Amino acid sequence: MRIFSVAAPAVASIRMAGVAVLGLGLALAPCVPAPTAMAQEQAGAQDAGWSFSPDGAQGQPMVISRQNQLDVMFYRTPTGSLGMAVHDLHKRYRNPSGVTTVGVVIGKFELVLQIFSRGRKWDTAGGDMKPDAVADLMQQLHATTTGALVPPERNPVPFSVVGAANALSQMGEYASAHALWMPPPLGPAPAARNTAPPQDIEKLAHHPYDTQHGRAVALPHYPIAQNCARAHVEMQDSDADCISAEQKSQAALSGSWARYDSDLKSACLNMAGDVGRLEKYQALEMCLSRYQDDRRQWQLVSGSSGSDDIMPHDHPATPPADPTGNASR
Repeated sequence: MRIFSVAAPAVASIRMAGVAVLGLGLALAPCVPAPTAMAQEQAGAQDAGWSFSPDGAQGQPMVISRQNQLDVMFYRTPTGSLGMAVHDLHKRYRNPSGVTTVGVVIGKFELVLQIFSRGRKWDTAGGDMKPDAVADLMQQLHATTTGALVPPERNPVPFSVVGAANALSQMGEYASAHALWMPPPLGPAPAARNTAPPQDIEKLAHHPYDTQHGRAVALPHYPIAQNCARAHVEMQDSDADCISAEQKSQAALSGSWARYDSDLKSACLNMAGDVGRLEKYQALEMCLSRYQDDRRQWQLVSGSSGSDDIMPHDHPATPPADPTGNASR
């Protein structure tokens, strides 16, 4: 993907290297070519001395490195992704007319940040990344020692990223310990999808007996806060409403779990366990309530509730009569 200048045709494009950046939800704008080689090969890069704060921007955890000229910051966004901001301590830049963004290069990772200023002079810029861009950033933080702020029509300003990957990993551990979702690799990767073909719950509910014969199936523990944080990011739901509803369904299932048939529990757990389904206790409660009721209705229609004609293997046939006519004593 290339971002072209619309205000100054002489300004070259910047390649985004497959990275998606939100830029605070605004359209990405042009910046000058990024001197990737210079950013990667700055000699004598030192550990930047990253400091962690659990209560940074908007009350979110963040890490910051104060260097000679720049403050470089990474933070967890309120929606659970990762954001980056830079603050120049000594200069106020004047951008070309109509330009409201600035480039940042870290190895092969390039992004565009939104300038925080109502006028044409600025010293701070930042933006939120899409969750699927975070893994690319972390890969480059492990592979390079320097990055660069690239103001339009000005010389790049190098900064050190030594220690940044470790600092971000520690921030991710803090977030996980406090049930704050972050995208991989800063947070846990989604569970692998079940490759087994899903059970047809509709057909299963039309069998009037438990096909798993009462096998013990446990009610799982789902990470409610983490799942609701993801739901807020992906579906723009309210965290508080999601958590309250999930806790209500969890309590209801805990009290009624024993009355559901084992095969229906297994089928509904398989459905609720899908990685794309985040409000898991609500989905599980609705599934079990519906299909257990379907089974009861089918029992009434079929006139059976697990009788001998349905499960002959559990009730051996009556032994044949003795041909001699003598009854066993």
